Amino acid sequence: MKLNWQKAMAILALALTVALVPLPAIASANGARGARVVSVALSYLGRPYVFGATGPRTFDCSGFTRYVMNRAVGIRLPRTAASQSRVGRRIDRTTLQQGDLVFFQNTYKPGVSHVGIALGNGRMVHAWTRGGVRIDRLSQAYFVAKYHSSRTVLR
Repeated sequence: MKLNWQKAMAILALALTVALVPLPAIASANGARGARVVSVALSYLGRPYVFGATGPRTFDCSGFTRYVMNRAVGIRLPRTAASQSRVGRRIDRTTLQQGDLVFFQNTYKPGVSHVGIALGNGRMVHAWTRGGVRIDRLSQAYFVAKYHSSRTVLR
């Protein structure tokens, strides 16, 4: 098969473009698994909060994270926020990716007592006493003051 000069240059240009353009799937350390967790979590927006509830009709915070992680990616988390805060790998809050867990302390009792799922862009989805499953900004004064730690179970 004989290639002319123009075809050879076009193939070379295409090969260089493919090699040099970063792949979007690599942009998030959690990749497709994190996106799946977020997708499943967001499908429950507006569901009511009930203390001790584990879904799918009603949730408390740790019941929500436990249910979503199991349904989305097959990860079985412990039942309470305090227990979940000891699973996976601790990460800095500045490196949060979609699907990471964010923990808060002293919300209704001493110690770790609330958990949410990072959405990216400084937001989280969580089951809250006011409004049920909802989205909030991690930069809200309440969550900044109560922040305890962040963990990943996806990477």
